[in-house]
Amino acid sequence: MQSRSKRIIALVVLAKVLLAGNGNSWNKIRYSGGTVPAKVNPYDWNTTLTVTADRITLSFAHSATLRLLPTQVTALSYDEQAYRRVADMVALSIVFVNPLVLFGILHRSKSHFIGIEFTDNDGKRGAVLLEADKNNYQAILDALQAVTGKRLGDRP
Repeated sequence: MQSRSKRIIALVVLAKVLLAGNGNSWNKIRYSGGTVPAKVNPYDWNTTLTVTADRITLSFAHSATLRLLPTQVTALSYDEQAYRRVADMVALSIVFVNPLVLFGILHRSKSHFIGIEFTDNDGKRGAVLLEADKNNYQAILDALQAVTGKRLGDRP
């Protein structure tokens, strides 16, 4: 019964996202690290996340933009799990691929971390760790889950 209610909630959220043609956009987000080589100030909340039915877009302080199809997202995580999984992904990228951005990921505090793991257009795995504001993290998680069909903590 509980699984059915979760599905209904996810469908309601998905319907809200689909009906809103412009999607949902949040700008009180901090890029805390990952495989995207974006130069941002780790103290500024200047990253923008936009979620629509057919695209997830991250704009990093006017220096870089990441555009993903919802089907490219392989996993979503939250809080400590997000922190650990993205740190693992970045560590593997440094060892096996090339040195990529890893700056604020080693700093720990009580925050609302959201991890997004993905496969890019070239088939390479990547991840971003976002810190969301206490007033918007739940809406972001709901929108990402609805659009991607992934639940928090699902392994790829």
